[in-house]
Amino acid sequence: MNKINKITGQRVDHKEHNDNALPSYSAPSSLFKNSLRFHANQNCSRCGGTGYIGSFKSTAGGRCFQCLPDEWWSSLLGKLELTGTDDNSGEPLCEIRLISSNVYSSDGYIVTNIGLPPIETTPIFSTIEEACNFASGAYGV
Repeated sequence: MNKINKITGQRVDHKEHNDNALPSYSAPSSLFKNSLRFHANQNCSRCGGTGYIGSFKSTAGGRCFQCLPDEWWSSLLGKLELTGTDDNSGEPLCEIRLISSNVYSSDGYIVTNIGLPPIETTPIFSTIEEACNFASGAYGV
């Protein structure tokens, strides 16, 4: 049975006919890889500054834990406040997250893709209402 991981964009194939077989994973989406590259340490000896290690694509989408450890990744994401969904399908399209100034230039709310930190200059909003208005215009939610 194929499923798509909403964060990494990977196709995960669970082999229903063989319960002992490990699932197979496709490569992560280019959006996920770009997010890793944007936040990776450019001098990382493990991933070469890409933030991605292909042989570990079944673990956290291949994220390099040397330059993007869980603590740092969590602080980049911030705290999930709201999820914007498509009115017709109910599929999540974006997230509004509360971020802190120890990672970003100031405290506030950001609007991002599902499960990914922003990869470019993202506006930081002082209120959740401003973030909701931005999400409405940018994602149509």
